Amino acid sequence: MQDYLTESHDLNSPAIISAFDELPLWSSYPGAMILDAIAFKHEAVILDIGFGSGFPIIEIAQRFGAGAEVIGLDPWAAATVRAREKASTMGIKNISFVDGIAEQMPFPADKFDLIVSNNGLNNTDNQLNAMRESARVLKPGGQFIFTMNLPGTMKEFYLIFENVLDDLLLHEEIRKMGQHISQKRKSVAEITGLIEKSSLQLVHLKKSTFKMRYLNGTAFLNHHFIKLCFLESWIKILPENQTRHIFARLEERLNHYADAHEGLNLTIPLACFDCTK
Repeated sequence: MQDYLTESHDLNSPAIISAFDELPLWSSYPGAMILDAIAFKHEAVILDIGFGSGFPIIEIAQRFGAGAEVIGLDPWAAATVRAREKASTMGIKNISFVDGIAEQMPFPADKFDLIVSNNGLNNTDNQLNAMRESARVLKPGGQFIFTMNLPGTMKEFYLIFENVLDDLLLHEEIRKMGQHISQKRKSVAEITGLIEKSSLQLVHLKKSTFKMRYLNGTAFLNHHFIKLCFLESWIKILPENQTRHIFARLEERLNHYADAHEGLNLTIPLACFDCTK
């Protein structure tokens, strides 16, 4: 089939511009690790858990071609609308989207040749149940690839945040912050334990680190992605009557740190787990 030879695109079309939007950098680094780890197979049946607004599911659907069946699972309805619009604009017909959660998948056992999750499992309420469900719907010998950010994510920021709270004698808030981090950022050993409990086998582990760099704390705290995905969880652990004062001190400390270190450079460690059943 050479339909691509006859297609034309209006670069002024709102739909085309909408589909050609920016991929969040936070997702791009681990997503690239998944794309590099995939074992290609003809007529594969593929699941992406927690696809968000369409990455990497849309990319995977195109890389496998029309013979593959690609399904996305996510409870975020608004993002699903966005992903569906992008896939439609791009003319991708081998893709579908399902509303649901990883802990209770609406799929039969042994359905998928490949399952991927790009920083999706760490956002589930029960990671063990999500992995067990993934094992259930994965075919014997199938491939399950997922990425997770590790402990130490944005350690430079959290150390300064902890120092601010310590100065204000907010020790319970420090404990809550540590608890929140440990729920979201499990160690490689903890994740490996979950894999084993799920009757999966870890075939290959790849660890990496990248930097998120900002001019200073003011730029960081005003960044759209930070406000969208992190700020609410930080605010929740603080006394409401002290929130503005705490963030004023935090922003000031971050700015001083940035001035002394040629910017606010935050470490993001991550790992890609390549498993089979």
